[in-house]
Amino acid sequence: MKKIKHNKNSISFSFFRSISMTSILFMVLLFLGISGLFLKHSFQLEGKNALQQLSYISGQFQYYLDATENYSKTILSDDTVQEYMKDYLAAKYSSNATTNVKQHIRQIIQSTPFIHSVSLYSDQGLLLVSTEPNSSQMNLCDPALSPVWRVGMKRHLNDRHKEVKVLSYIRPFYNINSGRMLGYVELSIPETQISGIYKQYNTTNELFLIDKNGQVQSSNGNPELDSQYEYMDLILKNLNSQYFFAGGNLLFFTPFSTLDWYVLNQIPIVSFLAPLFAMFCLSLLIAALVMVLCVFASHHIAQKVTYPLSYLISHIQTVKEGNWIPIHEIPCNDEVASLLSSFNSMIAIQTKMRDDLIEAEKLKQQLSLSLLQQQVNPHFLYNTLDNICALAELDEKETLIQLVMNLSSFYRSSLSNGKMHISIGQELEISRAYLEILQIRYFHKFDFTITCPEALKNYSCIKLLLQPILENSIYHGIKGLDRHGILHIEAEDTGDCIRFTISDNGRGFSKEDYEKIWQEDADHFGIKSIQQRILLYYGPGYGLSMQSPQTGGCITMITLPKQEGLPCH
Repeated sequence: MKKIKHNKNSISFSFFRSISMTSILFMVLLFLGISGLFLKHSFQLEGKNALQQLSYISGQFQYYLDATENYSKTILSDDTVQEYMKDYLAAKYSSNATTNVKQHIRQIIQSTPFIHSVSLYSDQGLLLVSTEPNSSQMNLCDPALSPVWRVGMKRHLNDRHKEVKVLSYIRPFYNINSGRMLGYVELSIPETQISGIYKQYNTTNELFLIDKNGQVQSSNGNPELDSQYEYMDLILKNLNSQYFFAGGNLLFFTPFSTLDWYVLNQIPIVSFLAPLFAMFCLSLLIAALVMVLCVFASHHIAQKVTYPLSYLISHIQTVKEGNWIPIHEIPCNDEVASLLSSFNSMIAIQTKMRDDLIEAEKLKQQLSLSLLQQQVNPHFLYNTLDNICALAELDEKETLIQLVMNLSSFYRSSLSNGKMHISIGQELEISRAYLEILQIRYFHKFDFTITCPEALKNYSCIKLLLQPILENSIYHGIKGLDRHGILHIEAEDTGDCIRFTISDNGRGFSKEDYEKIWQEDADHFGIKSIQQRILLYYGPGYGLSMQSPQTGGCITMITLPKQEGLPCH
């Protein structure tokens, strides 16, 4: 099937561009939509996980607080502790009793690793007993009449020179019999135990606890303990959403109502987006590959859909160049096929009209040739008969015989049984006979020569091709000369063509004379008829040309294609 070339303005390219742009736009919108949904889903999933972590931490922390409160109740209701505090109020206690109470309390809390120490204070806040090995012997400041949680400092269990931050539960306790106040009990939870709850989650994100004033009360190092959290105002503004963006971080938080604290999960946005970025790059690569496939598919579809129209346009260009042939292979089977079939019908009609016009033109040229023959034959015959009579009176037998023979040869060849084409040899024979008759009429006013290779004489040409030119050379060029005329006819092989050159030394012609030759002028009717017949039978590229050199005379050249004809007799 014929290959069609497409330019940027072609239907195929426009269709391809439209499909490609639509496909790419659809893929971009789809990619952006899916990316947005994926980002939203990932954010929701990350938020859900973060809040679940915060919920777990809050629950575990609440368990510590509840367990501490329960241990405080166990201790303050213990008989040994009650008796010890009663004896203290009665000033009956001893150092042995203090040691015994301390050991007894240790036995109560020994299975509880998150309790740093237990301390008993008098009703005046004086420290009486503490399980802290390296107790600082500090008294209770501002004792309250109701249970309270306070943040403070205690000695390290293994290093007396170090202090640890603790969260202490302080509550008063009373004589279970009389209801008299006996003193205060303090149970302390070290901050390291609190941060240990969420230590396992500290990978790329940071978890910590702050109080209502924004002071960091528990952390694994970042931010620092007791530092002021800089985004406390944003927490208060986003209590409903429980998350916000700040400082390149995504922060989730949940209130811890028992202490009026907040548990925070701070995730760097870079860490949050890292897995999303990997998925984004993979999705982008897939989208790019799909876009490339869309472009190739669009190109294939555009060619398949528009090929029949492009094929029709290409064939129309062929028709414009003169090649009136129908489309033999219809490259489709749809509505466009009907269009191509209609085009074939139009070509068939146009071809028939063209052929009819050509036949009509040929008939016209045949009539013109007949008219030319009618103009040549009677007039020429009358003059020749006059010459015959004159020669008979003068008793010029040889000249008379030669004239009659030439006249017979001229009419025999020019009539040629009504044929429109004769051999070049026959055409040259007509020319020879015609010129010899005119030589007798004008009594050797001119001489002529005919040169033609034998190989060319069997090729065909249209009849009476040279006679009108010879007549024009004699009557309009040589006849009025005051010197002897010379006329030369030459046929030569130029490869694919045959060229006739007729030259004379007559008067020549002017530019105005040349223009009159091609007008509807009876004097030069034959020359114009030759040009028309050549174009009709042989087409463009062949024809007649005339020129008049500055030295005088006329040179006429006729170019014909090589066409095999009947043998020359």
